Amino acid sequence: MKNITTSWSKLMAGIFTFLFLLILVSGPVRAEVLKPEIQSALTSGDTTKAISLLEQEIKIDPAFHYNYYILGRIYFNRLVYDRALKQFEAALDKKGKHFESLYYYGVCNLKTGNLKEAQKSMEDGLKKSPKELKDWFENGLGLVFLEEKNYAEADRSFRRALAINPNNPEYHINLGDANFYQGIPALAIGEYEAALKADTASLEVYYHWAEACLELKDYNCAIEKLKLVLDRDSTHAPAWMRAGTIYYKAARSASTRDDQVNRFKDAIGSYKRYLELSKAKPDSSSVRAYFEIAMCYLSLNGYEDAVKYFDQVIAIPYEPRDIYFYYGKALWGMRDYEKSGQYLERHLEWLDDQDSEYKSTASMEEVYKLLGDSYFFRKPRQMTNALPWYAKSLEINPNQKRVLETLAIAYHTNKSYAQALEYYQKVIALGIDSASSNNLKNAGFCALNLASAGEMTDELDVDVEDEEMQDGEIIEPLPDVLAAPDVDYYKLAIEYLTEYAKYNSTDANVVKLVANTYLYQMKDCSNGVIWFEKLLTLEPGNCDAKKALGFAYFGGQCTKNYSRALGYLRDAYNCIVNTSGACKDSEIAMWVAQCYHLLGADKIAAKQSPAEDYKNAFEWYGKVLECEPSNAIAKKGRDDLQFEF
Repeated sequence: MKNITTSWSKLMAGIFTFLFLLILVSGPVRAEVLKPEIQSALTSGDTTKAISLLEQEIKIDPAFHYNYYILGRIYFNRLVYDRALKQFEAALDKKGKHFESLYYYGVCNLKTGNLKEAQKSMEDGLKKSPKELKDWFENGLGLVFLEEKNYAEADRSFRRALAINPNNPEYHINLGDANFYQGIPALAIGEYEAALKADTASLEVYYHWAEACLELKDYNCAIEKLKLVLDRDSTHAPAWMRAGTIYYKAARSASTRDDQVNRFKDAIGSYKRYLELSKAKPDSSSVRAYFEIAMCYLSLNGYEDAVKYFDQVIAIPYEPRDIYFYYGKALWGMRDYEKSGQYLERHLEWLDDQDSEYKSTASMEEVYKLLGDSYFFRKPRQMTNALPWYAKSLEINPNQKRVLETLAIAYHTNKSYAQALEYYQKVIALGIDSASSNNLKNAGFCALNLASAGEMTDELDVDVEDEEMQDGEIIEPLPDVLAAPDVDYYKLAIEYLTEYAKYNSTDANVVKLVANTYLYQMKDCSNGVIWFEKLLTLEPGNCDAKKALGFAYFGGQCTKNYSRALGYLRDAYNCIVNTSGACKDSEIAMWVAQCYHLLGADKIAAKQSPAEDYKNAFEWYGKVLECEPSNAIAKKGRDDLQFEF
């Protein structure tokens, strides 16, 4: 397969229409003889047949230069410049002074990016060609200067060409381009108008006008000129091909996403109209349409359609720039991760075959990231294969939030909490908003697991829209890192979870976790009470919150306050009785009984009557014994109190 080594966006001119023989040999060219059947095929527009006949003639008479020249012109008109170049080179090999071949040899070098050879060909032609062909080479040299962005020299060359042949519309168009790129739109418009006067039926000028508008980022101007072309001949297939090219360029240069989306859609519609009218099958002459349709769909996240058109390009076979990367990316979008990985690795192999001057349009950061995904998201996951690719991507750009989050979740799923926490912290350092606040929650879970040596019931919060993060298992054991001995992980967990709660104040599970951590692990009564009160605000019927607050004032996490404890504990008891029955949690009844018992003892010390409290304690010990008849503590408590009131 032949690599494309120059960007299609550099095409500044070129006739796409399959021309008749008269046009193929137009201009001041000496008469040459073609076989009648070849001439007939060209006249009827059957260039496929013409190619076959020319190739047969070349086998019979390989010394006749003109057959190579005509074959080169057919490929040139099809925009297949690499093949055209070989034919013009062969023609010159047979007849060194065939200046028409020399001119097109130079233009093909220009189209394929070999500016040095293109300039040499044009300069040789100016020195050696007959007078009637001088304007060709002046124009060709101007095209070289135009491609080099040497607009002043291009301007002079085109003017010299016009001085020889003032009625050539192409020269006016090219001079208009030179003026446009020099920032003199008024002069450019004058030349475009002159081109139209020289050839009133020409549509070519509008394409150049549209291209020039694109260079100045005047998309309305470009689209206006395109519409003029398409309105004048909506059934002319090459017009739709050129329209697709310009819409595609406009999309790639658009300043807003809305404009970009609309232009990509315009490009798809134009290219499809071209394929419909021309009935062009996927081959080297139509590859651009198929490739850029695929690229448009890829940019619009239409992965399935993109894959369909990439498949047809690869089957030609042809290798447009970075096609294996874009094909792999489209397969990634379809979640065909195994095949995606194969083509992404093929892209790396393809890059190795290019010369040192080659510049890929795909960033290596993204290539490595997608390769990591291709292993991480396949089923079963292959995390050990994914890690090196993610690491390469992060070496290029360590601030890739999505990659860092993927690694954090991977380690978290594997219960490698220290490593997971490290990556969550990197994600958090890049900035958190409501959409990404789940990273704070997950970091808090990891910190709690590290604090409790993995004994807490783990919970992993993954974006519910990301189904891939919730499916599959990691089959390889991952190396874990031990918790740092000098880190207070409970305190760290509280920092992350309370920050998460700022974005998600109604997440009752997190509120409860913060309250429990404050009260039981950090022995922080005031904050524990505050967060349990928040939980009761969210869930007024939460029995566990009432029980926890009661125990805090009864069991010593807070300054003991039996009266306050009784308020919460009795509410908790009633809550549980109403939902689950009297014997669901007899521990609460025991605490209520002990609170009353201790409250009575305090009243004796204060020389007050304990009778009412002892009576209540006796009754609550009885509630315990109704559920647990053999409870020794309840029996003793009731026995101690039976004569006290």
